[in-house]
Amino acid sequence: MKARWSELKGYAPGERFEKFHLAEQQRSRWVHFVYVGLAIALLPVGVLFAFIPGPAVLFFGLSAALFATQSRWLARLLDRAELGLRYAWQATRNWWRARRGDAHL
Repeated sequence: MKARWSELKGYAPGERFEKFHLAEQQRSRWVHFVYVGLAIALLPVGVLFAFIPGPAVLFFGLSAALFATQSRWLARLLDRAELGLRYAWQATRNWWRARRGDAHL
């Protein structure tokens, strides 16, 4: 599992999910069933945590990433979403620093 995570992190942002999807297509059919099963199992956990304090976003993200190993369309969508989130995070960070007056850091 750690090796798969390292492989995913090793790809460049904006192309990591699609490249990981293509690499996963070489794996056994049983692995595909396990990934889909885990993704389906994680969705209701995320929904549950959405209504009570907990890490709902984490479970939704893991479920989406597992589904992306099986769907090229979803892998591309996650790649675009990752770039958008990175841009939004950087813009928010820059705004916050400028607001605090320490934009030089």
